[in-house]
Amino acid sequence: MKSAVLAAAMFVAGVLLMSADSGRADSRLTGMATVMGTCQKLVIAGQDRSLECTGRLLNTDYDDRRTGFYFILLNGGVITFSNRGDLEERAGPDKRVAPVDLVIIGQYPNKKIDRVPAKGRCRYGNLFKGRPSLIECSADSELGRFEATFLSNGEKPELKTF
Repeated sequence: MKSAVLAAAMFVAGVLLMSADSGRADSRLTGMATVMGTCQKLVIAGQDRSLECTGRLLNTDYDDRRTGFYFILLNGGVITFSNRGDLEERAGPDKRVAPVDLVIIGQYPNKKIDRVPAKGRCRYGNLFKGRPSLIECSADSELGRFEATFLSNGEKPELKTF
């Protein structure tokens, strides 16, 4: 079991390293927050996969200003709603809206990664306030609709900088 978890974690790390899509081959992961909580909804290409979603969410930052919300599946797969962080808008004192232009599908164990142009948005609150915060993402693509809703547990995310 530990080896399967480790293999899935390594796959997620690979998706993280390959997720920047600005045309720059040297885009670099600069920060990652790990958020714990409850995945309330996950729809992948129009199919409800909510029961496969884990209680761990990643939020990343790259040096080319791309960011992403990574919803992790029980089998180690990842669905990422990706955007340009510099295009985020304030929707209130502790609320942000980020336009989504790309959904990244990381399939495990076959280690396949698909980048799907999409149009949508992620809405989220301040994860560092010490109370539960909702992250909601949705996007439409040629493959269908992608949606995810995650409620943090209110604990501050674990931060890593690179």
